[in-house]
Amino acid sequence: MLPQLKLLQLLSPVLPVGGYSYSQGLEWAVEQGWVVTVNDLGQWLDELIEGPLTQQELPLLRQLYYAFVDDDIQAIEYWSKAVVAFRDTSELRAEERARALAYMRVLDALPEVIAEPYRDSMQQTPFAAMAWACVNWGIDEQSLLHAFAFNWLDAYIVNGVKIIPLGQTDGQVMLHDNLPKLTQAVTTSLTISAESIGYSVPAVAMASCGHESQYSRIYRS
Repeated sequence: MLPQLKLLQLLSPVLPVGGYSYSQGLEWAVEQGWVVTVNDLGQWLDELIEGPLTQQELPLLRQLYYAFVDDDIQAIEYWSKAVVAFRDTSELRAEERARALAYMRVLDALPEVIAEPYRDSMQQTPFAAMAWACVNWGIDEQSLLHAFAFNWLDAYIVNGVKIIPLGQTDGQVMLHDNLPKLTQAVTTSLTISAESIGYSVPAVAMASCGHESQYSRIYRS
């Protein structure tokens, strides 16, 4: 039970990790009129869950998890760089770095000691920090993937509630309705081979680019 609570602490989107500081381009999409209703947000999330979450994010996290299980420094470095390479815009890459450093501040404040060979990779992407922590805390692969998927969805919905804006009840209903999709996303992600990882989402890349120069915004990304 204690390792699971540690996992929830690590993946919490509140400070200092700051997951709620980023909108992944959603703020610009709302301003452009792409996402203006709860149904719009639902369709936006459907595309992201079936696409990048299932085909890219979860498989990348899984690869890093097993790289740490095997204590394979080369694999850890490779997949950490791969995560950054999959970020399409300078804003998304800056977010990756900022969140990685936030995770490192948290982990450095805890009693666990991070071996020096891991530090460079863990400072590039929060995925490496998550994977390292779960391996060291004895948290299994599927628990990590499910917790990450929930955290990802939770942050997205909260951002939508704030930006569009929507009611809190709308957010809770959307979270409830998407939970089975997260379970399916994790199950499907386990079948994605290393060679098949990746998914293109041009609309998100465009939204992120637009957000970089958006005149008035409340999110860093």
